[in-house]
Amino acid sequence: MCSVIFQRPPSAPLLSYASKGAISATLGITVLEDKIYKKVIVKVLKKTIKVWSRRDSKLKGDCRGLQRHIRLIKSPAAINDHNTNLGEDITNWAVSDPGNIFCHIDKPYLKNQTREPAMAVCIDNINIFAQWSFGSLGKTVYRLPNNTDAILGYFLLNKIAPLVSPKKTAPMQYFNKLEFREIPTLPLFTSKRSIHNSNVASSPQNVRMQPVTSMQTVYKAPGQANGKIIEATAPARDWQDGAQALSNNDQHSFAKALQHVVGNDNNIKFLAYNNAPPGVANVKTKSNSKGVIILATNADSAAWIVHTVPGFPAAKTGYSWPVAENNRGHLLICLTILESQINAIAASLLLVQPLIHYNDIPKTETAGMPYFNKLAEGKIPTLPPFTSRQTIRTQSPGTPVTVHIYSKSESSKYEIFKKVIVKVLKKTIKVWSRRDSKLKGDCRGSQRHIRLIKSPAAINGHNTNLESDITNWAVSDPGNIFCHIDKPYFKNQTREPAMAVCIDNNEIFARFNEIAAQENKFCICFALF
Repeated sequence: MCSVIFQRPPSAPLLSYASKGAISATLGITVLEDKIYKKVIVKVLKKTIKVWSRRDSKLKGDCRGLQRHIRLIKSPAAINDHNTNLGEDITNWAVSDPGNIFCHIDKPYLKNQTREPAMAVCIDNINIFAQWSFGSLGKTVYRLPNNTDAILGYFLLNKIAPLVSPKKTAPMQYFNKLEFREIPTLPLFTSKRSIHNSNVASSPQNVRMQPVTSMQTVYKAPGQANGKIIEATAPARDWQDGAQALSNNDQHSFAKALQHVVGNDNNIKFLAYNNAPPGVANVKTKSNSKGVIILATNADSAAWIVHTVPGFPAAKTGYSWPVAENNRGHLLICLTILESQINAIAASLLLVQPLIHYNDIPKTETAGMPYFNKLAEGKIPTLPPFTSRQTIRTQSPGTPVTVHIYSKSESSKYEIFKKVIVKVLKKTIKVWSRRDSKLKGDCRGSQRHIRLIKSPAAINGHNTNLESDITNWAVSDPGNIFCHIDKPYFKNQTREPAMAVCIDNNEIFARFNEIAAQENKFCICFALF
């Protein structure tokens, strides 16, 4: 199922952009890859971003340019009274400034991610951006270090109920490439894809995934068991306390969303990837991406879960939250989408070279998804483009959330925070991420800086710090964009693949921006001449 064959599409663009029209009202999601924060996310969004991510001493906040900066969020922070910190929080995210965009990035704000593939999933939703709060549109679950309860930000996670029967990946050329690991080796080396959430009525004959919201985010601070939750809807307005610990397989929304991944359902198929796969020790890979693509074979319904938890979830073996991870900060995002948008996600993942440890999605479902098929087959691209920008939208009965996914391959040599995110957003970003001694905040240029958020910080009452929080994230300045990045802010990420998931949503942005703004916790930008 998981053959390790890597081949890059012969003519993939260095930076590609594709948009999927919204079906019904839906959440917009964009997938970007490539120096992913600045050269991809900032460049595409044309905005400042504020970043929460681990960082090294080389990659700094970037204040160069006009209104397209990278601002690093200081650690610790709090998610609605759940504390988090970059030492234990391994999430990477950003919000745009001005707002509406929240991004999850699969690489931290480290210099070495310029040499690695990376991906950003960006959600365009006022409510998620504004407060990083969640509602019926999308929830994001942020599980803080040492907090098993997680903060639901639901990114559409809540109930991925029984769905999926043999549908069609046959027309999904990208999905099929993903499945067979056909990694691109020629330009393009960046990719941008857009998907939209949609609300399609289900018939009695078609069992669909039924999320309570189309987007949910959980931010778990170090030492917390439950975490804080935010949804991409205006009514949420604030972080919600996770009612149950993430280890509760019966009551927690993410456990319910994964019930058909850890259990058995003939109508649900999925592809799972994790650089630290369940039950396998000491795997060597430059990728840092973790997630699950789930689809129903009997309905046009799918979900994409992006997270920071190693060894999770284990396929078909029952739900088991790694309790040891309660000591660290984690971010979990769930997006409910249409099946057709899987190919855009796969196009971004191709450059990131994720380690796929399980895939049972039949080719009949992905026949028209060339990127997915290459991904599944392990065909890694070796020619430009070396960056990717994709946009997707969440499936929702209300306003869809736009998510931008920015990814970059190791061949691009880009630093994802500055050369991808800042470059795409064209804004300053504030970054929460571990950092090394080489990569600093970057104040060069006018209003397109990278500002590093100081540690410790607090997530609405939950304390966090960069030592325990392994999340990497950023918010734009001016706002609306939140990004999760899969690599920390280290210099060596220029030589590794990386990905940023950037969400354009006021509610999500606002919540993460509050963490970034606590007590003016921004590192001074370093002026480099």
